[in-house]
Amino acid sequence: MAARRGITLYHSPASRAFITYWMLEELGVPFRVETVDIRKGQQKSPAYLKLNPSGKVPTLTDGKVVVSETAAICLYLADRYSYGALAPKLEAPARGPYLQWMVYATAVLEPARSLHGAAVPTPPGGWGPGWQPLPQVLDVLQAALKDRDYLLGDRFSTADVMLGATLSMGLLTKEIPEVPVLADYNQRLARRPAYNRAADATWPPDLFARDVLETTS
Repeated sequence: MAARRGITLYHSPASRAFITYWMLEELGVPFRVETVDIRKGQQKSPAYLKLNPSGKVPTLTDGKVVVSETAAICLYLADRYSYGALAPKLEAPARGPYLQWMVYATAVLEPARSLHGAAVPTPPGGWGPGWQPLPQVLDVLQAALKDRDYLLGDRFSTADVMLGATLSMGLLTKEIPEVPVLADYNQRLARRPAYNRAADATWPPDLFARDVLETTS
């Protein structure tokens, strides 16, 4: 399973690879899809582990470049193929908040969603987890999105793909409650054609009910 010329997305149905697929669809760049079905354990094959030793999806190759971890893939694609548009430029005031929300999606929202209600033991040293409980996280997001369409205001960006998809999957699995501000934001995202193409590819309607999703990889 060697890297090919052009962009290849190593993708699985019923996985977080939806986020990267959506990102590629927003960019409108040509890409090919290599299916690595996590339901069949294909992400643990020796060939795939050569690309991604963690045995997770997605992985993306762009010529000789290999990138794993969803946030890293989205940051790479945005800077390479949509710098100044889906990715604010380095000198732009929006660059700071943009990076903040990209990291917040995986470092705060994802663990808060996944571990909500679970007992998280305090590790030696007593520092505790590096994220707030889910209700506080949702308060932060509601405040950020109140009276604005997107995380950066009226401008859609890769931060909306990264954080918005994480939120959307949590709403679909009922792990995140449908508070009005966040539900409205999710509806705006779900009206985007690129979102729907990625959703159809990740959760094909003939195989999956949209309200019953596997989001582990």
